[in-house]
Amino acid sequence: MSKRIILCIMAIVTILFVVLINKTYASSDCKNISEEDIKYVNATLTKINREEYNANQRGMHWTDYYEMPMSKRYEIDKKSMLMASTEGMNIGGIQNGYIGLNEYWNSTGVLQGLVKNKLVNDNLYVIDKYTNKDTFFPKTNTNPQIYSEVLSNWKFPFIKEKNGYYSFNSDKYHIYKDYNTKTIKMHEGERFGFYPFNNCKDNTEEMMKRNLGFTVRLDIPFIMTKDGKVKNAENNQYEDMVFEFSGDDDVWVFVDDRLVLDLGGAHARLKGNINFAKNEVYYESVYNESTGQDEKDVYKKAFEDGILSQGKHTLKIFYMERAAGESNLFVSFNLQSGGVKANYIDKDTGELLDSVSQSGPVGENVKTEAKNITNYTLVEKPKKEEFILTDEMQEVNYYYSKNSKVNVKYVDEVTNKEIAKEETISGKYGDKYVTNQKEIDNYEFTKVQGNKEGTMKGENITVIYYYKHKSKITVNYIDKDTNEMIDTKEDTVYEGDTYTSEERKYEDYILIEKPQNETVKIKREDITLNYYYRKLKFNLQIEMNLEKALINGNYYGLNGKIGKIETEIRDANKNSSLQIYYKIKVTNNEERIGSGYITFTIPKGYHMISPDWEVNGNEAKYKVEDLNIGESREYEVILEKNEGIDIAGNIEAHVKIDSEKIPETTLEDNEDMNKLIVMPRTGKIVISLLPIIGALLIVAIIIYIKIKKNNQK
Repeated sequence: MSKRIILCIMAIVTILFVVLINKTYASSDCKNISEEDIKYVNATLTKINREEYNANQRGMHWTDYYEMPMSKRYEIDKKSMLMASTEGMNIGGIQNGYIGLNEYWNSTGVLQGLVKNKLVNDNLYVIDKYTNKDTFFPKTNTNPQIYSEVLSNWKFPFIKEKNGYYSFNSDKYHIYKDYNTKTIKMHEGERFGFYPFNNCKDNTEEMMKRNLGFTVRLDIPFIMTKDGKVKNAENNQYEDMVFEFSGDDDVWVFVDDRLVLDLGGAHARLKGNINFAKNEVYYESVYNESTGQDEKDVYKKAFEDGILSQGKHTLKIFYMERAAGESNLFVSFNLQSGGVKANYIDKDTGELLDSVSQSGPVGENVKTEAKNITNYTLVEKPKKEEFILTDEMQEVNYYYSKNSKVNVKYVDEVTNKEIAKEETISGKYGDKYVTNQKEIDNYEFTKVQGNKEGTMKGENITVIYYYKHKSKITVNYIDKDTNEMIDTKEDTVYEGDTYTSEERKYEDYILIEKPQNETVKIKREDITLNYYYRKLKFNLQIEMNLEKALINGNYYGLNGKIGKIETEIRDANKNSSLQIYYKIKVTNNEERIGSGYITFTIPKGYHMISPDWEVNGNEAKYKVEDLNIGESREYEVILEKNEGIDIAGNIEAHVKIDSEKIPETTLEDNEDMNKLIVMPRTGKIVISLLPIIGALLIVAIIIYIKIKKNNQK
């Protein structure tokens, strides 16, 4: 079969396929969705003549532009944000983030910072780096050569979900323009993307039939609640207020004209969302200009000055199809435009004390209610407390009067202490009050501070009646050695009375001296009585003795500081097991209860198998809790030889006791040691006396030191 015949067959097949596809589109239904399932928002859609727009930005006709060499195009294009894949954009990267001539951008993340972070005259403008002469989002068609069509103040549809969300998904629905009603109508079924300037039955599967190069602006009013949460209509649970977007290319979302979600750049489909309850923005992928890499799953703060204030706000979406390839759009949000705001107002001053905004779908029933406000009393409720939500914010006012109190105090003029029970007169703003002086036994009235009578002004008023006293007595409890004050007691007394002081008991002290007279006759002058104390002594003593040993399960009795074991020849090897038992005795031999920590130093080649000890490296610790005066406690420590260690040798163990925070009278009895000699039995009665003599000498020295200490005490 000739090549010409093959080409003819392929051409016929292609034509039939195209006809079939077109027939499929022509026969497909463009089924409207019920208006009951639709929520409309204000929209402006603009179809842009890409070449004319770019020519205007460059300041030259496109034919002149394409006659220039590539390097010149690059220098021109990098100065403006342009439409479609221009030469300069392809050279410098299709996101208008130029990195140099003939260097392509491998980033797939969004490019942030292309536009100003605040709207100017309710419109979006690119940053000053780019010399754009026009806006991508005109409100009217001021230049028909650039803007093929501007649909200003149209209605754009969102599907009403049962749970209270609203969504548009170009993977499920497509739209067409109804010029009679200036409404974008929604149809079921996807059309391979989002192409608002195509007709319903256009075959947008073919790229050449897609109407690309357009922008869409959507204005969504909503009510922000106090905590950023709204009720899910299906489960009646409160959920975070969320706006979600997925699509390409550039998308910028402003709240009250401030940029919040920045998905700039000519990118493929990417996700982003705003969580109003968490004050958080999420990005699926963001290009980092400092590293030249994409960052995945980026979280940022939505509003730098804190969570958005409750009440009415507007979210504005600016969407661009700029790269001239494909377009898709997914928007989902549970922001509600119907709302009621309850204001709680100070009736006397007009001050707004609090407010609560409730939001929900239009048509929903909402009820407001009074709330408890600290230090205020409700004085007037609104006539209407139940509402049907509309697109407008409805407001009601609850009025309160601030609670007032007059506190009447009766005070000793010298000590400034109250000498009679304080009285309280309660009322609210504007009420009259009257206070009176009291007759108090053994006191004389001197003056009054504050207005004895008057009108409550919404804040607490204090009236103080002062009296003079007779005299004061002070009892001090003093550390004799340091002269520091342990405690003190003051009493107001009257002339002629008899006052008896008393000693106090303190955990760390013992009374050593009382005042000469504990019972005194009160006169006019102030009196001071002193009790002197001494700190109780505290000392912990520790002793450790060998108790026994087990070699391969065989028992060897031990007693004292030093011990010796002769093993059988068959046991004198590295594979034999050895367990050594120590008895540790801790004694409190002074005047007060206390606690301490035992530290046992584990000999090299051994490990401790005693429970309840805290082992760290070659040290084991054990806490002795609340040892009473004269009390002794004993503890058993078991050491076990590590595998592969020779059984023969000198095993020297050390132990010490440290008190917990309390100073001791001496530290000389806070340490002790044991020494165990293990050697194989030779079968001969030849024993070197040198180790035994050395060991006995150590014991003798220890016994001598302890006897000397006891004699000194």
